[in-house]
Amino acid sequence: MRIGIVGVGPVGRALGTAWVRAGHEVAFGSRDPARAAEAATGLAGAQAMTQEQAAVFGEVVLWTPRGVMPADPDGLAGKIVLDPNNREPGPSKNYASPRPQGPSYAEQLQTAAPRARVVKAFNTVVMRMLQESPERLKASGAQVFLAGDDPAAKTVAAGLAADIGLGAVDLGGVEAAWMAEVMADTFRQAMQTSPAEWRQAVVFADLS
Repeated sequence: MRIGIVGVGPVGRALGTAWVRAGHEVAFGSRDPARAAEAATGLAGAQAMTQEQAAVFGEVVLWTPRGVMPADPDGLAGKIVLDPNNREPGPSKNYASPRPQGPSYAEQLQTAAPRARVVKAFNTVVMRMLQESPERLKASGAQVFLAGDDPAAKTVAAGLAADIGLGAVDLGGVEAAWMAEVMADTFRQAMQTSPAEWRQAVVFADLS
């Protein structure tokens, strides 16, 4: 698929690189041409663009600017738009307070671009995991959580997760996106307060 990465911070670069290695065409889009070029360097099948160009390029668009809505919502019409964003920690540098209020980032994005097919995805993934091989990730049972109103878009998102070794769990419609965002808060809080034990705290046991 053609995937446009809007924003080349750690999330955009890690996922874009993983998808290039899985055989997809990826456009890294940044407001800084040098950063986009750096992200694409050495990756066959990757190219550097502006953010606007990357959004046009992609059949799927990874939208990484946190809380920033598209200047041209019609440019995302019909496109699958993946929202991997999480909130920043509070003033005390943790995720327990203040408690989240208002619509999730995915709901905000869906409202701002009503004809886009927004899927909350990849916000609970620790990006350094993507340095592992897809085979090792698959064996680990690592998963992403999806929320969105378009079933076909979620199927594509699950396929893109599978391409890099991740399973997918469907939480429901876009109104469930807050659950994925709070889950990310929980993970990150546990990494701070109980770094040696947090993995055991969030493992989903298969008792079937």
